[in-house]
Amino acid sequence: MPVQRSIHISGLEGLIGLVRGIARFVRGFAFLVVLAVAAIASALARGGLDAAELVVVVVLLAPPAILLLFAGGLGQLVALPERLRRMPNQGAEQLRELTQIAGEARRAGFRRAPSLLWRLRAVVGSSRDLVGFALPLRVLTPGFLGLTALAAFFGLILLGGGFIALIVLALA
Repeated sequence: MPVQRSIHISGLEGLIGLVRGIARFVRGFAFLVVLAVAAIASALARGGLDAAELVVVVVLLAPPAILLLFAGGLGQLVALPERLRRMPNQGAEQLRELTQIAGEARRAGFRRAPSLLWRLRAVVGSSRDLVGFALPLRVLTPGFLGLTALAAFFGLILLGGGFIALIVLALA
């Protein structure tokens, strides 16, 4: 009969809180970008909206969609310790690594979030066989993190464009 060990996830509150905070911030930022795209679309629609302008508006919605996908993946990532707790024999090592990162997250704060997310990526990546869902594992891959950073950059540009579009609409 296999030995059943009890694993407590209480040491992960700092990391879970940090990841939840990042997800909340990214989600709010994405919704602001959607509002900016709506302002840009309104400015474009003043003289009528043709097919090319409609395609531009749809393309402008890509950065907030990527950001929302990232925030959703982080939300699923928060559920990972609970899943590992349910699989104590297989997940004990990953949980120890997560607890170590959580201890650093409590001391580090928001400034070290990118480096902690990078380290968390390695831990999550090592548990691909253990955990049966893809989205939380994919959001911390270097490619998706780069895509998310690019989407955030373009989101900032779109916020500026949305602000300009609001000024144009107010003056018209």
